[in-house]
Amino acid sequence: MTHTIHPRPGHEAAPSAATGSPRASIEELRRSLARMSGAERRLRSRDHSHTGELTHAQLRSIAALGREKEMTVGEIARSADLTPATVTGMIDQLEAANIVQRTRSTEDRRVCNVSLTSEGWRLLEQKLSTWQAIWEHELADVTEDEIETAVRVIRQVTAIYDSVTPPDDHQ
Repeated sequence: MTHTIHPRPGHEAAPSAATGSPRASIEELRRSLARMSGAERRLRSRDHSHTGELTHAQLRSIAALGREKEMTVGEIARSADLTPATVTGMIDQLEAANIVQRTRSTEDRRVCNVSLTSEGWRLLEQKLSTWQAIWEHELADVTEDEIETAVRVIRQVTAIYDSVTPPDDHQ
């Protein structure tokens, strides 16, 4: 697929005066994001290295349930950026471990809703607390303004990636 880049008005690329190339800071941002993506892939690949621990995908899925309280498998898949087939197998494992429960919808018996059990809530709170402490410790010297700027830039980069990626019809 060829993608033509159409900058938004007022957002034209600014070449550096000396070389005519894009700003070095944008290139460093791109490289840093690539390294971050690699670090996340490595995190995901270590998912199964600790028996009895939640995988990264499972944690994302139960975190979505924590926000929404009850979801279908398809909703969990969209929220956790996974395929419905992956989530179905995952929910089987989480249900066997008493972390989630399935209930039939009272409005449509074909629909099965998933929610956290009391053990699931306890586990989610523990994991989120651990992750929050790590993030707060590691970002202690970063100001709120810098974090807000980072969020804005990451959202713009996400939009860039989404604009050059065809929609996935499997999710």
